[in-house]
Amino acid sequence: MAAMNKASTTKRRAPRLLPSLLIGASSVFLLTGLSAWLAVRASLPQIDGSITLPGLAAPLSLERDALGTAVLRGENRLDLARGLGYLHAQERFFEMDLTRRSAAGELSALFGDKALARDKERRVHRLRARLTERLAQMSAADQSLLNAYADGVNAGLSGLHLRPWQYLILRGEPAAWTAVDSLLVVGEMFWMLQGGSIDAGFERAALRERAGDALFDWLNPRGGHWDAALDASPVKPATLPGPALLDLRKAQPSPAPQAARSVQAVEEQVLGSNNWAVAGSRSADGRAILADDMHLDLGVPSIWYRTQLEIKGKGGQVLRAAGLSLPGMPSLVVGSNGQVAWGFTNAYGQWFDWIKLPAELAPARLKSHVETIAIKGAAPQQLDVLDFDGSPIVRERAGQRYALRWVAHLGEAYNLSLDNMLWAGDAAAALRIAQASGIPHQNILVADAKGQIGWSVAGRLWTQAPDEAGYARFQTIQSPKHEWLTLGDYPQLLNPPAGQLWTANNRQLGGAQAQLIGDGGFDLGARAQQIRDRLSERPIQTAASLGAIHFDTEARFIKTWGERLMPLLNADSRHAEAAAQLKQWSGRADAEQVGYRLIRTVRLRTLDALWAAWTTPLLGAMQADEKLRFKWRSQFEYSAVQALTERPAHLLPPGFANWDAFQLAQVDAALMELTQDGKQALAQASWGQYNTSRIQHVMSKAVPALSAWLDMPSAPQGGDANLPFVARPAFGQSQRMVVSPGLEAEATLSMPGGQSGHPLSPFYGAGHADWAAAKPTPLLAGPTLHRLSAN
Repeated sequence: MAAMNKASTTKRRAPRLLPSLLIGASSVFLLTGLSAWLAVRASLPQIDGSITLPGLAAPLSLERDALGTAVLRGENRLDLARGLGYLHAQERFFEMDLTRRSAAGELSALFGDKALARDKERRVHRLRARLTERLAQMSAADQSLLNAYADGVNAGLSGLHLRPWQYLILRGEPAAWTAVDSLLVVGEMFWMLQGGSIDAGFERAALRERAGDALFDWLNPRGGHWDAALDASPVKPATLPGPALLDLRKAQPSPAPQAARSVQAVEEQVLGSNNWAVAGSRSADGRAILADDMHLDLGVPSIWYRTQLEIKGKGGQVLRAAGLSLPGMPSLVVGSNGQVAWGFTNAYGQWFDWIKLPAELAPARLKSHVETIAIKGAAPQQLDVLDFDGSPIVRERAGQRYALRWVAHLGEAYNLSLDNMLWAGDAAAALRIAQASGIPHQNILVADAKGQIGWSVAGRLWTQAPDEAGYARFQTIQSPKHEWLTLGDYPQLLNPPAGQLWTANNRQLGGAQAQLIGDGGFDLGARAQQIRDRLSERPIQTAASLGAIHFDTEARFIKTWGERLMPLLNADSRHAEAAAQLKQWSGRADAEQVGYRLIRTVRLRTLDALWAAWTTPLLGAMQADEKLRFKWRSQFEYSAVQALTERPAHLLPPGFANWDAFQLAQVDAALMELTQDGKQALAQASWGQYNTSRIQHVMSKAVPALSAWLDMPSAPQGGDANLPFVARPAFGQSQRMVVSPGLEAEATLSMPGGQSGHPLSPFYGAGHADWAAAKPTPLLAGPTLHRLSAN
């Protein structure tokens, strides 16, 4: 009975005990959550009040509007550099830290051995050592600007009540900022903008060795009818290879099974930007107009920082420049100073050489270095690095070693000349400044208040080897080194007769002028052509009409593939549903469109299948290995379309009775993917279903539970690669700017991801909703909501 009473008591207590346990657990959770919230809150930037900023020559005002736009008002340039460094550090120090560590190969010190492999890849380039040497060689003015900025960064970091919240999660400590770290930020931009071209350049050179010139030139065209060069220069198409060069009717190794590769695996690389401009002769008020959108990986916060610099001169006049800065650097990247506006797209010139090394090398041409890599939670590791004539030996294949000669290894490629854009008075002066600037190579478009426009390449250019010796060829140890091109020899266009300019990572010029740039893998040109045509459609343009091009989703390029597919689908009753979707397609890359996604998927699968079939005989089994395979690039479009049009029997992939059967097989594979092997109806497979935005904070990628707190809302979106409105789930328009110099009050500037890296900041995600909704936000700051007075 006692036992029964004890059991009965336990049962009676259990219902009362469970809520107590839950309340206790919840209390612990709430206390832990409250402690975490308080810790995170302690690292919030100061946005009001007064601060002491060492080194200031005069009082400085640091203001912010509703978007967090930083407005810096002072009396000299160095003071503004200190103030911008302070603001960057308070809002973005962790992101700045990742950038410098990524460039230098120092991520393992923060993340442990999981970052070691990547650090080793970067450390062989020894950018920190190279840029430390470069800093000592820079002009006194550049050094002063970098040091003032670094002092401001460290003041901003020490001004936080607690170290930035990311370090609390990582259990790490932030290290002080140095002037060299700012140069490393530029180095990371070299990596971001040119790293893919370097890898592609190696593959092209290796393929040429295997294929020979004639077959290689056909597989890797240099241009075609999609080109939209600024000088209207054409490129002669390569000749279709005959059976003597490539005959798939002979027994050959089979390519990887088509079903093994999803459309995500065969996506063509997109890296670049768009910009366009019209002269005063093409605008209603006689002023030139510039539009710019730079395409990059998108994250939270934005890579850019909304910045407005105002310097009061001795006579009371105020220099005002507004645009975007890059945290880690003291200068505006793009913007307008009231007289001149400027914007960039990546320039795909030949900024590197792959040097094929013999087995025996003269010891005098070799130099060894030992790099020590700090690793969180483990002992440091030493890495032996070997340079040949100053170029690191970075790759080995089957016993063959290769050195990389890259402009980013050269100290002269780095300087702060771009900062002089603050004082540029007209288009010609702006082009000269850009040409002398030490930045990754960019197509710069400028527009001025006088109605002038111009184009050139920003960044230090070196002399190029002739095409027959340089393009897609390994260099030898006897190959001559490059010399710096004199600024007077830079290619440029000022005030073109048609009154319009455009670039979109495409080939800009032909002939001798093109030789000054080289070819590092230009984009196809379909984007550029559509932008050019939009500019030509209206004799008089406005800021609104130029801004509309940002959102142009007409898929002129993909339409050509739809026209090719439609007769095939109409002739086969099994594909009636697919044919119906193509007939219903609007001709645009809009989120709700199924037809666009279907045609696009068929195209990607077709190009991938043809590339595998045509390169496997040359490269062997490596083409079936996802990690080793050489990839096709955008210009391969010309080769594929020529074969699909001419239908040569010797180029038909094995296993198909004819070219129609091959193309229908790609349709069937695409349909299987879109319907998820029959799990959803084709009508549900919209472009937006695949192209849903996914703009994340770096910490939520590592800790998915933080996603709901840190990431921007996901939504189906239109846009794509080969049209003006470039949009992918985590890639696209990192900013949109439209400005007519002198009318900055009417100009617009939008960016995703927000201004601040702190999730409790009022500026976290600020402006993102407007960017996502295609709603322009002003270039100039709005009413001041917060003010810091610095002394």
